[in-house]
Amino acid sequence: MTCSVLRYCAITLLIGAAVPAAAEDLSELELSGEWYVLVHWKDDRSEDKSLTKFVDFAWSIKHEEKKIAWENFPYVMFHEDLEVVRRDAMRNHKPWEPTPGLWKRIRKSIRVSPRAAANKTLRGSREKGYASLPAMGAAGANMISFTSDWKVSFAPEKITIQITDSLSGGSGLEGVADSTVYEITERVAEDELAGHYSEPHKQGSFRMVRSRERAPSN
Repeated sequence: MTCSVLRYCAITLLIGAAVPAAAEDLSELELSGEWYVLVHWKDDRSEDKSLTKFVDFAWSIKHEEKKIAWENFPYVMFHEDLEVVRRDAMRNHKPWEPTPGLWKRIRKSIRVSPRAAANKTLRGSREKGYASLPAMGAAGANMISFTSDWKVSFAPEKITIQITDSLSGGSGLEGVADSTVYEITERVAEDELAGHYSEPHKQGSFRMVRSRERAPSN
């Protein structure tokens, strides 16, 4: 091989290495499925701001062209030996991470409890976004009303899931609302998504792993 050819190959390799890979367009991402969601965050109100806390839950999503049916399961279940480790991490504010073996089991089936489960129906489109239906009726002067409004927007660089919980009615409750935001910014694998999590005074990251099926707890 001649010197000129070698020089050409070297320049070609350098140019190729300098050009970053194109970011994946997330606006067409398929969300339908059974998902285990693991969130790690830090609270800026904590005396020890180095503490990392976590919460996990399950989402069941059916995404159609004009509608998203979303089920939220706050309680996921593991076998007793794993529950001991998980709860110890939760009590001691450790950034718990499932073992590779447990991730394999989660991808096969996620066990959930029906306790406090909730359903949401969102209407809209990928282009304009989706929003949950408004609550029926309004709270009276002596009644307290709780609402949870969901919005999902799709953009090439991220998918944003915003959940706004609010109270109304009664004295001094008008305008009491907090929003939790999940921004999906990366498809780690075919069955795994990751991104940024935030709510008032909390910042962190989350991971969504798709299961092949959802199973009720025993």
